Amino acid sequence: MATPFEHRSKALHNEELLGVHKLAEGKFAGWAITVLFYSALHWMRALAAQEGFQIKSYSRNDSEKLALQQIPLFRQSPQPFNWYRSLKDASQDARYEMTQYSSADFLDLKQRCFDPFKSFIIANLRT
Repeated sequence: MATPFEHRSKALHNEELLGVHKLAEGKFAGWAITVLFYSALHWMRALAAQEGFQIKSYSRNDSEKLALQQIPLFRQSPQPFNWYRSLKDASQDARYEMTQYSSADFLDLKQRCFDPFKSFIIANLRT
């Protein structure tokens, strides 16, 4: 099982990709949203690992939802899971439904969902 630190490092690595390649500034906004989701996934997995939960599968049994339901922080405050779910849905729409996203869509999703989700996770990580 990866450690919270390893997941945190991967999340930051994904975020760096967005800045280095400026994906959200052009026709690749959908991919930028996907990278944003995968960063959020690793932030969430960092907190899950800290709480002793391992998340293995992402599409078959929605194990991240099951883990989040068991983590007391998410039971006490369901809004972070809603932010996460919005990121996941947008990412899936970009990849599988070919939804076209703009730079403005990316910025809205980042500010409305990703930034508060990441802040919530960081505030609750002990590392």
